Amino acid sequence: MISEGILLKQLGILLISAVKFLLAAPASYLLGYSYLHTLFNTTAGGLLGVIFFFFLSRSIFRLYCRYSPGLYNVFRRIAGLPLKIALPRSNRISAGKIFTRRNRLIIRIRRTFGFPGIVILTPVILSIPLGTFLVLRYYSTKRNILAWLSLSVIAWAVVLTTFMEIL
Repeated sequence: MISEGILLKQLGILLISAVKFLLAAPASYLLGYSYLHTLFNTTAGGLLGVIFFFFLSRSIFRLYCRYSPGLYNVFRRIAGLPLKIALPRSNRISAGKIFTRRNRLIIRIRRTFGFPGIVILTPVILSIPLGTFLVLRYYSTKRNILAWLSLSVIAWAVVLTTFMEIL
């Protein structure tokens, strides 16, 4: 029978692998797992994370596309505001979108490397939730997105686990 402590460690490694993949192999080694156990844990958690965030992101995009035209009016109606109002014009130029360091990194990766760059860097730099969201956002017409993301996770799991074994 499996004790609760071992089960919680396993679930913790799977959750870390699904969300912030880069930290999973070191955490698994700190918990005392072997090379194969670490490789299995990080791969399984990463793949579960890719699958979960792939379908979650796809559902979010579908809901947004379906309800976005009427969403603005629904919120105005709930707030008790008139549905059509003229916005006051001003002579000020709007400040525009504020770019953070992370936004600039994402744009640079997208412009420089495109689809392969985002797929390759998703597990280690961008994190699985963000990378999966970006791939679906910018490259949803590509075929086999889920397969490419899964292959990237498997490759990075082997690289990171081997690197931790060498250290």
